Amino acid sequence: MSGSPSPFLFACCREGSETSLKNDVLRRHGTLLTPAFMRPQFITWKVRSPIDESFDLASPFARVSGLSLGQCKTGEEMATRLIERSLRRVCLHVFPRVAPEDADIDWQSLDSIRNHIASVLQNHGIKLDEGAEHVLNLVVDDNPNALFFAGLRKRRAEDPQTPGGLPCLSIPGHAPSRAWLKVEQALGWRGWDKLDLRGLSALDLGCAPGGASLALLDRGMKVIGVDTGDMDEVVLRHDAGGFRHLRMPLSRLNATKLPSAFALLLCDINLAPPEVLPHIARICDSIQVERLILTLKMNQPIFEKRLDEFVNFIRSFAPSPVVATQLAANRKEVCVMAGR
Repeated sequence: MSGSPSPFLFACCREGSETSLKNDVLRRHGTLLTPAFMRPQFITWKVRSPIDESFDLASPFARVSGLSLGQCKTGEEMATRLIERSLRRVCLHVFPRVAPEDADIDWQSLDSIRNHIASVLQNHGIKLDEGAEHVLNLVVDDNPNALFFAGLRKRRAEDPQTPGGLPCLSIPGHAPSRAWLKVEQALGWRGWDKLDLRGLSALDLGCAPGGASLALLDRGMKVIGVDTGDMDEVVLRHDAGGFRHLRMPLSRLNATKLPSAFALLLCDINLAPPEVLPHIARICDSIQVERLILTLKMNQPIFEKRLDEFVNFIRSFAPSPVVATQLAANRKEVCVMAGR
């Protein structure tokens, strides 16, 4: 443990998921954590027992979470709190408290704030390192006159690669659906957006009208899409010519007639997890899949309570690690990413 324990935790979530996050934390931690402060997309809890920055809230509904360092008026105040905890090397993430689901964020203004805070921290002898063990989260309010909120966590393998789990992107005009944004946010979360995917194959289950397939085609992948619905012309006539459409329901897909290996399997089908997951397991039993991005529909409250059950089932057939989170672009959904 570095520094003294703090009595509060914080978490950021997508808009409209505050109640889901609080209920999930209550199921996981019981009376250890008591909700203390809530604003849209932001919650803090008072902790009944001593904890430090290694504590894992472990809720998929928390896009990012950690130990609360409280509100700070200045970078100097933030530096003092780090020094009090004997921290001289951190990774600095600056992101907004309010994040639109379509990712239209003013990152230029946030970068200016980050540059100022970074300069102050460095002047106090605190080194900034993207690979540091501790991540300092600076949550910027939508009110420009509000105080900054500072949080601290020890880095974990399943942590988002981008500040607040919010990639710097927005839906392009040629994308036929929001599925483009969901797959791009998932790739960014795991750092897979940095991979060279050109020439590799993907299987897109529930592909129509083609938002996710388009994102992968634009990255140079070859895509087999499975869906009874029509595909957008921008996908069918993509310059790469790498799309093949299997017009059938998932239940009729014969995995033994597919290529033996895929670099990526996607699934975003409007079916309940108990209906869709057995089919994905069946497919993964017949083919080799390096990575998976699965969108689980949480359209009924009971599915949120069963989320750990669904994730554990995915672990039984998917490559490790298996990471579950609610992306900013998800609505009543949770994204599960598997593989390295």
